[in-house]
Amino acid sequence: MQTGKKHAGGFTLIEVFVVMAILAILGTMGWVASGMVNNRQMTKTAELQIAQLEVGMNGYRMDFGDVIPAGTGDEWSSHVLYKALYCDENGDGEPDIDEQTNEVRTPYCESIVPLAKIKQQREAINGIPAIKKSVRMTGSKRNKKTFILLDPWGNPYRYRQGYELPDKEGKTGKGINPDFDIFTQGPDGKGNGLTNRNANEDNISNVRSWK
Repeated sequence: MQTGKKHAGGFTLIEVFVVMAILAILGTMGWVASGMVNNRQMTKTAELQIAQLEVGMNGYRMDFGDVIPAGTGDEWSSHVLYKALYCDENGDGEPDIDEQTNEVRTPYCESIVPLAKIKQQREAINGIPAIKKSVRMTGSKRNKKTFILLDPWGNPYRYRQGYELPDKEGKTGKGINPDFDIFTQGPDGKGNGLTNRNANEDNISNVRSWK
């Protein structure tokens, strides 16, 4: 004699919710893991780019006998770094013409991607893109368009003079290194650009030219 009915086919509402919750958790875990891997790859790219910028700075120093002046570690320092290492003093997005040889100057950091190439390839992962961006207000309260060097996260690379060198105001430089620092604020875009060797307040996610 049959005492009860068999369980009908299909899922109950609770079972559907449980499955949806499990799928959501698995999806979140996959998204977090993918983001971590992507950030590690971009960090490695930033380290390589910073090394290239260091080589460019050393080439500049050999020619001029000193590091690039006016490196304060703020966003504007990215423009200062770009102009010097890409030999683009007039800020038109291309290396300037040498007045003595009448030839195009060779950038100190040749891996910087010219603006024309960035228009064709929006994500120049293997190079250091220089793009046009407003970074400071002028006296007329209008945005001043300039070129800056971007890291893999789309934030500006920053540069400051070392603690043995005076800054643009004649004060001791704020850098961790004795000569110069080149760094990015990393994936979170946070950090203190005014750090000095006695109070390293740079955010832990920063990618930098010192240990």
